Amino acid sequence: MTIMPADLPLSSTGIAEDVQEAVNEVFPLFESVQKLARLGVSVAFEVAPSRIVATIKVTADAVKVLPALLEEIDDTRPGQLPDGQLVVTGSMCQGTVTLRVLIPQEWVTPEELAVLTGTATADPSHLL
Repeated sequence: MTIMPADLPLSSTGIAEDVQEAVNEVFPLFESVQKLARLGVSVAFEVAPSRIVATIKVTADAVKVLPALLEEIDDTRPGQLPDGQLVVTGSMCQGTVTLRVLIPQEWVTPEELAVLTGTATADPSHLL
């Protein structure tokens, strides 16, 4: 998937058609999103020219889904946001989509997060 910024002026009709097309494509995702919400996972998308950022928030009740989720993310890197929130960054869709997974503070330490994301070596079996 390649995302190219639009350099051409858009007509109001073209914009309306693009919005309608986006809405039509989103509705089939509704069931999957509802399943995630029931598990305690939320996803927010930020779309800009040549860039998509998905922020995935996992609640403490949903941490069991975290290892499988992190396994699907390329180039995972654990870190902390300025407010101390633990976060895993990575990408998906051939590096086109940037992902941020927010981790519940009470669930793991930064060291344990490094083990789960494969950036440190240890036996993670006691973490799950």
